[in-house]
Amino acid sequence: MNLRVALLIAALAAALTAIHWVMVDRKDEVRQWQRRIYAQQFDGDCEAPHNYRPLPHYVVRLLEQLSLSWEFSCLFYRWFFTASFLWAARRLARLYLDDARALETLIPLVLLYPLSILRYWGQLTDPLSHTLFVLAFVYLLEDRPIALAVSLALGVLAKETAAIVVPAYLVCYWRRGWRTWAVTGALGLACTAAFLAARLPFGWRPGLGNMNGAGLMIGTNLGFGEPIASLPCPLWENYLHPLLFVGLFVPAIARRWKVLDPRLRILFLVEMPLLILSNVAFGWLAESRNYMPLVPLMATMARTPLRKSA
Repeated sequence: MNLRVALLIAALAAALTAIHWVMVDRKDEVRQWQRRIYAQQFDGDCEAPHNYRPLPHYVVRLLEQLSLSWEFSCLFYRWFFTASFLWAARRLARLYLDDARALETLIPLVLLYPLSILRYWGQLTDPLSHTLFVLAFVYLLEDRPIALAVSLALGVLAKETAAIVVPAYLVCYWRRGWRTWAVTGALGLACTAAFLAARLPFGWRPGLGNMNGAGLMIGTNLGFGEPIASLPCPLWENYLHPLLFVGLFVPAIARRWKVLDPRLRILFLVEMPLLILSNVAFGWLAESRNYMPLVPLMATMARTPLRKSA
């Protein structure tokens, strides 16, 4: 990556961090909530699911020890890992696209970013989680099991959803036989170890309510049955956000489907439904920040050149 691209990514990350501050962080009630969630990570007063995602908090704690400022540490953390997310997105695109097209895949990331942070309170999880998620895609496509295992284990310590990448490895490489099953098992063990390490110290026990602090959210998300939580938005937004973050890419992807790398197709077909299902089961469909790791993958597929006519 040349200096101009690095500076562009740093500048874009700074702009997105500023947008995040204006839309989210500058609100007093949000800042108080962020500080409370952060403090709970270190005093053992667990509030699911936030304190089951320790890695971002410990990174900020290290920065806080160095800078003596929690607010600066949060701001620097968000900028650095937003830049890392953009870098990882470009790295994914460069597996298949030339430099110009790879840079173009960052455009939807930047344009969708304000909408992605519309319905949340600025927990620290996302920038680091998104970076590790996209790096896991890269290492899966490159078939680098050790790097993939590390990115998934760290990803689970940032947010447990990273574990959904494991089945994609099996589907991509199952024709290789026993080696693929062994690698998939090892990846699953790495994710399981990280999952338990982040929870058992807090007295976690298996149960749907312990996954997200509420329980299974399917009916509440889709608008049927007795709601178990208050919707953070009108019901129609729950349907709109997945359509915007996934549906906008589908026509371009469908047009290029036959020329796409089979591993890209498999990764999309496995990860897209699993990520949406995890959101509808344990989050809010309108929390479109959770779809952001898919955007670099879909943007890469959508910018893949069409096969030239003979």
